[in-house]
Amino acid sequence: MPRIRCPNCGVSINLETRRELDYKMILSGMQKSSKTFTDLLKITGLPRKTLSMRLTALCDSGVIVKDGGYRLNGASHVENCGGKMDLPESQALAKPSFFTRRNVLVTLMLLVIAVPIAANVSAMLFTLPASPPSPAPPLYIGTFQMDINVEKTTDLFAWQVLIRFNSSELVFLEAVEGNFLKAHAIYDTVFLFANDTYPGELLVFDTLKGMDVRGVSGTGTLATLTFGYKLETYELPQKVYDGVFETFLWNSDLKDTEGTMTLEVKEG
Repeated sequence: MPRIRCPNCGVSINLETRRELDYKMILSGMQKSSKTFTDLLKITGLPRKTLSMRLTALCDSGVIVKDGGYRLNGASHVENCGGKMDLPESQALAKPSFFTRRNVLVTLMLLVIAVPIAANVSAMLFTLPASPPSPAPPLYIGTFQMDINVEKTTDLFAWQVLIRFNSSELVFLEAVEGNFLKAHAIYDTVFLFANDTYPGELLVFDTLKGMDVRGVSGTGTLATLTFGYKLETYELPQKVYDGVFETFLWNSDLKDTEGTMTLEVKEG
């Protein structure tokens, strides 16, 4: 499976599931004292429905206790406050969701800032063990490239798209940033969140840096994807929206903007 490298430091990033990040934020907020539901809304920034669901799972598993507020149960714990939740299978979500529109920009910006710092500290304090051998590359008989294009957009600052494909016919190999944001922007772009954790699903995200940076208008290529095909008669990947994984175009105010996103197979 391809791995994403940070453009600033080159560190390889393994993306955690959203559910575990939610649990970590909630438990961290309770380290010093019990918290009300309103307190946890402010601390985590989660939607009310999501926070309520996470708190219910934590209470049912015995990790926290609800008695007027929410507090940690001293008899239960989660390793390193970021490990796998020790929940019964019936309470665990069958499929963790990706980042929501509200938090995806903040999470990625924190990764860009935090990963180089963490890498430098680890290099000074620890001698890391040798990396395990890379897995064998997936088998395929040929490759093709597909552009993610945008048409007639205005003030484009960030975008995200969910792509589905038949994993028995295709395998995702690589994502490369297009020239639309990079060529027209004054500042560098933060590229490229491309996650294919689940078979047949690829989530791609890109954004400009800075708080006072205006977006880009016009028509162009946002990214180029490379797929390997296992059969000569394969179906092309499709752009989708299903209410959990969101496809969007955002302006510099982090609101929906004009434009049409399309997928196009490159000739040659």
